[in-house]
Amino acid sequence: MALTRTALRYFDEAIRQGSIRKAADHLHVASSAVNRQLLQLEEELDVRLFERLPRGIRATAAGEIVLGYLRRWNREAVSLNRDLAALRGGVRGTIRIAASESFTEELLPRAMHELQARYPQIDFSLISGDNYLITSQLLARDADVVLAFDARDDMRAQIVTTITSPLGVITQPGHPLTRLRAVKVSDCAPYPLVIPGTDWLQHSGLKAMLEEDNLPSTVVARAERPGMLKALVRAGLGIAYLTALGVERDIEERKLAWTPLAPGTIKHATISLMLPRSRTAPAYTTAFVEILQRELQALQG
Repeated sequence: MALTRTALRYFDEAIRQGSIRKAADHLHVASSAVNRQLLQLEEELDVRLFERLPRGIRATAAGEIVLGYLRRWNREAVSLNRDLAALRGGVRGTIRIAASESFTEELLPRAMHELQARYPQIDFSLISGDNYLITSQLLARDADVVLAFDARDDMRAQIVTTITSPLGVITQPGHPLTRLRAVKVSDCAPYPLVIPGTDWLQHSGLKAMLEEDNLPSTVVARAERPGMLKALVRAGLGIAYLTALGVERDIEERKLAWTPLAPGTIKHATISLMLPRSRTAPAYTTAFVEILQRELQALQG
């Protein structure tokens, strides 16, 4: 059995993206090429690897087994490259990253993995938290790269890339709000609400909508981190306002649903990739920033 590396790579990306079209866009190839490689892989393995859904694809049980082996092979390949580089010498260094928690589930791990394939001896130090914490790390010159929501206009930083992300409502799948194409604040009034904690809210674009003297009486909990907020919604405690970024996997696995807020309700969240000013970045940091720029532009669509 001679499995092609291209077919395996396309299969891995298609499942990660949950869509053949999105995988093709990310890989910069035609959708038909991705589809053809996946069908050939199924034919060679003589097993069905994925199911087609109305809005994408998902792996079958057999597909999950193949992905498990594939990703272990990839990790072993990275380790092999690192060990070989150690024998040959090579670039060493640490990239210090400060990022909102929403970026730590999908985007950052992908970018870090891609960079390590090129610079096997580079390691990472990751700080995650609310916007005030992570932008403070930049101002204190403790971070080489920062990814933050709604950065202040007076930030003494070099902004490399900025994109916007719409805000919406996260709910359990099947919630009545999911039947709407867009949600107004008045639509949310009958339902218990989970909101960001004080520190998070203070530095969030949601602050104007959730001022203390204007809070709905249905607030049932405050969460200081996006992961905590999502967990409370998954448990059925209430609904919450959040961007779609960082919820993709939960939506794909049908653990959560996301519905956009109606136009004009609140301005879109701004996501900024920032660097310290007046600091010359080494080549590996520059390469990492280029990877992050590409990932963010893909999110913007």
